[in-house]
Amino acid sequence: MKNQDKKLPAEAEKTEKEIDDKNNQEIINQVKKLPLSNDEKNNIIATIDMYSGPIPHPKILAGYEALDHGAAKEIIDNGIEESKHRRKLETARQKRRGHLAWASMIILALVCLIFMLGSFYLILNDHKIIGGIFGGSSFLIFVGYFFNYIDKLTSNNDISVNKTIEDTDKDNSK
Repeated sequence: MKNQDKKLPAEAEKTEKEIDDKNNQEIINQVKKLPLSNDEKNNIIATIDMYSGPIPHPKILAGYEALDHGAAKEIIDNGIEESKHRRKLETARQKRRGHLAWASMIILALVCLIFMLGSFYLILNDHKIIGGIFGGSSFLIFVGYFFNYIDKLTSNNDISVNKTIEDTDKDNSK
């Protein structure tokens, strides 16, 4: 059992390393495709420092700290505050979208209810065909709207894809 526990972290590190190696290899391949001499390409590849993250590389932070004592801590604190602020804005945006979804559903339900009451009135006054058309169409519109637009209004996909509902409608109509 102890041998298995010791193997798990090594396997996890290997997977992360393989991912990093693939990313690094992609960057190196892009440098090799540049219209430069082989010496220039080799110099670029030799000086590439592979690092990614929300804050600068530790060597860069050390350089800032050497220039101004406390700068590294301020950069890290700023990064943390920026992340908190971004999450707060995203949460507020999602709440607004949820409220918009509920408001649009309530308004649509009221409009459909008015059409259904009008349909009932028409049917009672011997206008059965037009009353049935009004009642049936308002119900179908309500159901269609419910299934098509509530998911769009409450989804989080538009943060990564900058499309409005109107743009999506245009794409769907083509």
